[in-house]
Amino acid sequence: MFGRDLAVCAAVPAVAAVILWRGGDASAAAATWLLAAWFPATVADGLRRAADRWVPRNPFTYIFLAGFFSPGAAFVATVLAAAAAHAAAGTATWDSLAEGFIPFGLLLAWGEAFLSGLLTAIFVAYVPRWMATFDDARYLRPPGNDR
Repeated sequence: MFGRDLAVCAAVPAVAAVILWRGGDASAAAATWLLAAWFPATVADGLRRAADRWVPRNPFTYIFLAGFFSPGAAFVATVLAAAAAHAAAGTATWDSLAEGFIPFGLLLAWGEAFLSGLLTAIFVAYVPRWMATFDDARYLRPPGNDR
């Protein structure tokens, strides 16, 4: 909704709040920010840009690809990257990650995709100016002028 750069910057106070809530252990702040903010925002933005380049531009493809598919795929990639990071750091075994973290994380990806897609559809329909990556002139062109 706000674009990748603002999403990544807005996550800094959220990560700081989580660290303060857990007692002030800031040793993993950078890794938390990287995995919880930078990585998913970058994956989602990369997928949105790829769709914008190779798929015809219209509101349906924007809502489905930028609003539904990209956030869900970014969530899946983040779960897998976090699992790999935990396994590499030795904070969890692959067996424990495969039994709980990964399956439940993948189930949550559906909810992320659905909610993001729903909100994207509502904002594109009613207040498209709130969507930083949606441009009326670009996505509402007559057929044949989509590129």
